[in-house]
Amino acid sequence: MPTLSLAHISLLPASPLEMIEAGAAAGFDCVGIRLEPALADEARFPVTPGSPMMREIAARLDATGLRLLDVEVFRLISGLRFARYRGVLEACAALDARELLVTCDVADEGEAADLLADAADVAAEYGLFVNLEFMPFQAVRTLDIASRLVARADRPNAAVLIDALHVHRAGVSVANLAAFDKRRMRYIQLCDGTAPPPDFDTMLFQARYERLMPGEGVLPLRDYLRALPRDCPLSLEVPMRGRLAEIGALELAQQAMRTTRALLAALDDSAAS
Repeated sequence: MPTLSLAHISLLPASPLEMIEAGAAAGFDCVGIRLEPALADEARFPVTPGSPMMREIAARLDATGLRLLDVEVFRLISGLRFARYRGVLEACAALDARELLVTCDVADEGEAADLLADAADVAAEYGLFVNLEFMPFQAVRTLDIASRLVARADRPNAAVLIDALHVHRAGVSVANLAAFDKRRMRYIQLCDGTAPPPDFDTMLFQARYERLMPGEGVLPLRDYLRALPRDCPLSLEVPMRGRLAEIGALELAQQAMRTTRALLAALDDSAAS
């Protein structure tokens, strides 16, 4: 069984402390936390070195035995240096996180690669890896583009983040996944979803608020997982705003764990037959 983590977006607007409690109660090994908001209306949690919330996070991680898999969302923006995140990076290192989720909407690949190299250099000072996520509604929209940027950045702590929903909606084939350099992959974001919608606005909305649990949608998750390393950590990224409001954070976390275990068990059964 790979390491299983619960992504913060699955339970937003829960705080990092609530994430840890729900993740531990549902049986996860790790959680991710969002310290840099993706949208203007998201909460910013005061997690900086020595802050009360940082001390409480450390205490709850210790009490539950959970670890932090990743911290998000760090944006690569034209004209801005990654050093602006140093305070948060110091907190990440103190909490023993290892993975940073980074995004980039810069179309020029030379500039984007330079921004990624800068991010990797700053992150390396804190023992952190940068994981570039491709999304079909941003400039870095495919696995091929993300792979080229990581190769051009040429930093040992730079990787590509594989998200099952974006793999499907960007048209990445199972053969492409199988051929991908696994040395450039640190963890996988797992979910299910519907068939791709006809426009990017709906695609973006669904990615943020209307995903599905593994096994509930049309994504060929078994094929994807067969093409990827079985020991790679899986981060359950299942934002389901309506279901979260209906059943609450704990039950949603438990559903994510149950459906993921069922998927992995079915994968093992098919491999054995």
